[in-house]
Amino acid sequence: MRFIHKTQTVSTNIDAHDLAAKGPIQPLWIRADYQTDGKGRMGREWVSPIGNLYASGLFSVTGPLNVTAQLSFVAALAIADTVSIYAPNADISLKWPNDVLVGGAKISGILLETGQGQYGAYAVVGIGLNIEHHPNTTIYPATHLLDHMGEDSLNGPEPLYTGVEAVLATLAARFEVWRKRHSEEGFAPLREAWLLRAHGMGERAIVAGEHVRLIGLGVNGELQVERESGTIDEILAGDVFFPAQRFDPKG
Repeated sequence: MRFIHKTQTVSTNIDAHDLAAKGPIQPLWIRADYQTDGKGRMGREWVSPIGNLYASGLFSVTGPLNVTAQLSFVAALAIADTVSIYAPNADISLKWPNDVLVGGAKISGILLETGQGQYGAYAVVGIGLNIEHHPNTTIYPATHLLDHMGEDSLNGPEPLYTGVEAVLATLAARFEVWRKRHSEEGFAPLREAWLLRAHGMGERAIVAGEHVRLIGLGVNGELQVERESGTIDEILAGDVFFPAQRFDPKG
């Protein structure tokens, strides 16, 4: 696996797209200490203070778009594994579509983008992981990794946390484990693992401005909900809010 490090960039996702246009696509990760214009889902700004992880993976893909879209679940599971390695006692859960939560607070963001160039189709998996800081003005409660690590893990004679670069190495390794399983076995094992950590299943929530009850995950990653009318439906995209969270139906 190739790793590229930049001190500063506009966006690691943009960098990955640029690389995909220049030559044959080989698996790699691009990391930056600081982004000047990082973006999350739906074009939201991703604040990028130094000390957190900002990285994008670049991968060649084949097959239908809905299968490529499942790489967001690969990323979420890899992030959850990584957090559990550094903070084994943390309460880690996964909120549809691709949020990783610790103690109910968001610790990461995932932005999956696709492209088609002269060297074939590809996917860019952008990951932001709060390690040393987290924002205080977000639509969801937020947290960061070091807040959930013990003192010995941070300042002991053999500290577990040695910097952002090591976190990315762990994350990339876990991503490859899940990517291989996805490639060889399909979505089923990812779905099973995701549901074991699923946040809010069986609870009331607001999705796309509508009050529903979350009941499961479809065979392709769709969110299964029960509407107030009693109808069971599957949702392909949207944000999930719970009653304790601030909710703005206009986004």
